[in-house]
Amino acid sequence: MVKSLALIESRIEGAHELLHATHDYIKWQAPTDIYQMDPEYTYLVSYEAMRITVRMTQIIAWLLLQKAVVAEEISREEALSEDCRVLHGKHCLESEGEDDEDLPPRLRELLKESRKLYICVLRLDTLSRKK
Repeated sequence: MVKSLALIESRIEGAHELLHATHDYIKWQAPTDIYQMDPEYTYLVSYEAMRITVRMTQIIAWLLLQKAVVAEEISREEALSEDCRVLHGKHCLESEGEDDEDLPPRLRELLKESRKLYICVLRLDTLSRKK
């Protein structure tokens, strides 16, 4: 159990780091990036930044749910119930922004990194639901 908790804690920490990198981008770099953009792309930057935030929120929620199971705070069955389903993948799986050369490079990096992590967590969730 200690190893499992340590692994989950390290995953949560990594997810928080990506979330903080996204926050830093939105707060500090995005205003500079959108300063001379057309309104259409200003909107797109905001839209894609929100997509990253939603992905990361769902990822962290899923990891915290796994931590609760390992710590025996909730049952595995409860964690697998529809009431506890936190990954709602359709919009989080979209990847168009990653290849849009009109979007700032740092935003594209964050989009790609967060989508890869989301896919990984979604696979783990799918596997856990098959058992």
